[in-house]
Amino acid sequence: MNNIHTEWKTLDHWCCNDFERGSVGKYDVTMKDVGMPAVVHFRLKDGASDDWACDYVVVSREGESKTFPLYTFVEKEVAIIGSETELPQKVTQEVISDQRKENLVQLQGVVDWAHKHGGQNYWAGSMSYTNAKSYDDLPKFMQKSTDRQQDFILNGIIGVVTEKLDDLATRPGLCFGLCLCAGCYHKLENLESYRFYYEQLDKMGAQYTPDFLNGWKTDEGFGWQILNGILPQGFTACKEIPSYFNVTDADLNGMLGCGKTISSEIEAGKLYITDYTETYDITSGLRYRAQSNGVSCMVAQAVCLFYVSDDGHFLPAAIQLVPNDRDYLFIAEENSDDWLLAKMYFRNASFAIHEWVYHFLYTHATVEPFEVASYRCLSRAHPVYKLLRPHVRTVAAINAQARVALLLPSSLPAPGISVDAKTMINLFYKTYNLDKLNIPKVLKETGVDPDKIPFYHYGQDTLKLWKIVGDYVEAMIKLYYKSDQDVVEDTELQSFAHEVAHDGFGWEDGNTRGMPDKFETREKLIEICTLVICTSGVQHAAVNFGQYETGKFVPNFPSIMNHPPHKKGEANLERIMATLPTSKQCFGVIALLYALSKYSRAEELLGQFAEHWFYEEEAVAIQEAFQDDLKKLEAELIIRNENVHRPYLHQMPTNVPNSIAI
Repeated sequence: MNNIHTEWKTLDHWCCNDFERGSVGKYDVTMKDVGMPAVVHFRLKDGASDDWACDYVVVSREGESKTFPLYTFVEKEVAIIGSETELPQKVTQEVISDQRKENLVQLQGVVDWAHKHGGQNYWAGSMSYTNAKSYDDLPKFMQKSTDRQQDFILNGIIGVVTEKLDDLATRPGLCFGLCLCAGCYHKLENLESYRFYYEQLDKMGAQYTPDFLNGWKTDEGFGWQILNGILPQGFTACKEIPSYFNVTDADLNGMLGCGKTISSEIEAGKLYITDYTETYDITSGLRYRAQSNGVSCMVAQAVCLFYVSDDGHFLPAAIQLVPNDRDYLFIAEENSDDWLLAKMYFRNASFAIHEWVYHFLYTHATVEPFEVASYRCLSRAHPVYKLLRPHVRTVAAINAQARVALLLPSSLPAPGISVDAKTMINLFYKTYNLDKLNIPKVLKETGVDPDKIPFYHYGQDTLKLWKIVGDYVEAMIKLYYKSDQDVVEDTELQSFAHEVAHDGFGWEDGNTRGMPDKFETREKLIEICTLVICTSGVQHAAVNFGQYETGKFVPNFPSIMNHPPHKKGEANLERIMATLPTSKQCFGVIALLYALSKYSRAEELLGQFAEHWFYEEEAVAIQEAFQDDLKKLEAELIIRNENVHRPYLHQMPTNVPNSIAI
């Protein structure tokens, strides 16, 4: 019945501690009969000291039951709408329509954009985020679950010290104090000395990908990590050799194969390139950390040319560290100190781009505006809210912690990373566009066909996951939106689009960076929802969970270099050791990579739905089909990994979380 209310009833079992964490309470009440309710209201008793975390409420009447999903904290009072998934323009009961609007008004008073409150001053030049000065300032329902927060403390930077490396601090010559305790540091005499920092963590299960560092010095191992490491989009098809990259056919004589030239291999689609020249140009505005001698470090304007060999390997052919100067051009040569150090400079140039751009900007920072706008604009009964919630609901919490503990110049790992986070993020946000996050589009536009590059497992696996997620999103959207007109008439959805576009991405300059400020077709809505889910789950898994295995051994992925690039003939072990990070520079970085690579006990994996939002039979069937598709891919990848020399695990569905939580 419309607009008929019962009286309030107290839910209480005499001599029992009601509403304890993890409990299910059943209460029989007699009240005015209004039929099966459309909305249920709960109010905490005056003076109640604890908030109530409520998953859902089931109301039973005359043999019929109805679920009211909530999955949030009740701090004073809450009104819960039933489980029916409805577009706002399709709602026929006035009481539900009014309650949807009232709930959103209440949430808009709790969740807001940082830039509207002066909270974004430091982060000008990037997208907006939740208005919270720290993690503790977030609304409680946006904070982490108890288990997840405990895991963050245990496995995070504090935990690395107090729980994992206590024994290291007592060993002679080392005080691995991540709380800035003073002391001597482990003496680094050769490259193998760097293994000391991670060997104890590995014994305790920190490393779960076997043999990742095997062959790290070789060109084959180097190329495999470019394809399947934590920056697997860091190269494009080579269409021409840049004028400042001075490699010639004579330099590569015999390397490409008999009678083959750079031009012929470009034509054959077998040459690829990574070019950091513009990124690290003096005019880019980047701020650099101090070297061990106190002078600002340099990051090489590295260019690397890769080729697909006749025996099916992706290999580096040439690296130039200074534009237009052949003294800094190095040609692939196994067992050469010059070549080894050149590869280290190239990897160092990749480090900050990976951490601050592909990891933070392109995943963490991108997803948060969608979480903020979903709370502010979409009712809990809205299909897009229900679709996106599992994939966005944890990102604001980890981002609030990251902005305080990791991204500031005063953070623990900052002295060991070449480039300041803010300046790198600002540089790439100038050209940021959501299309740069659409992996199938990006691969096509950069001329990279995963099926034409041997062992490019990331590319192949990612395209399959995007297809599975895209099919799932399309089925769910088309279930509730029968036409484009349904999209256009959805006022909550249009408000959501407008806020993401103008308050999320365009708050400062009006540039909405590829986010439409209104949806006009189902296809565009499907595209954006697919992008959000894949960015938060699929892509974040690829660029995040391999960080420890990649950077735990510093020579494999140096975070800072203590000398400018070398010329040909200058490299030897002494020069390499003097250039690589010191103990003081690297320990905080290793701790960071360890913490970021850990899964939580509370992790929900892609296709798992711990929160039950969709109750319609058709929607449940769509979710089950999604789960079946993921299981089939998992089985396929297990077989693949059993038959390759180096398994790739980071895009297996059972290793892909639903959302960004670390």
